[in-house]
Amino acid sequence: MIRDHRFVKDFTFVSFSPQFFFRILVFSTVWFVLTGSDISSWIVGVPAVLIASKLNLMLAPSSHYSISLSGALRFVPFFLNQSFRGGIDVMRRALSAKQLLNPGLVSYVTLLPEGSARIFFVNTISLLPGTLSAELHGNQVTIHTLDRGLPIWANIQNLEYHVAALIHISSDKKKSL
Repeated sequence: MIRDHRFVKDFTFVSFSPQFFFRILVFSTVWFVLTGSDISSWIVGVPAVLIASKLNLMLAPSSHYSISLSGALRFVPFFLNQSFRGGIDVMRRALSAKQLLNPGLVSYVTLLPEGSARIFFVNTISLLPGTLSAELHGNQVTIHTLDRGLPIWANIQNLEYHVAALIHISSDKKKSL
């Protein structure tokens, strides 16, 4: 039986890079959100977080973007606020006696670079009030909206600006957003 030892060699936890620590932080946060403050869950959580972090580092395509701390500090409250507003909006529409829908498709051209920044942007659109990313072709995003009367363009442009700040796009490129 021939074994491929490359995977085993690459799976060692000897090298602790900043990218590895960042992934540990992200996956630890996800674990905490999913399990709450149950300390005993970390018996499974610590190995799961370490394995997920290493696998993500090995399998995810490398990105040439850096995360801006100031961009992250602005993005998190923006993201939480928009997610909350999106949930409240959907709940209000679902519980309303009269139909509060005026659905439609909106096309938006993003200036974010191709790759993880654009994918993150498109996935985050679905958390804005009344929107759902339906399709991405190149730099054009098709968005389904519950109500064409909502300020969809302003919300999406604001999100795009926050994503650009998060991934540390130069100020020249941000001005064009």
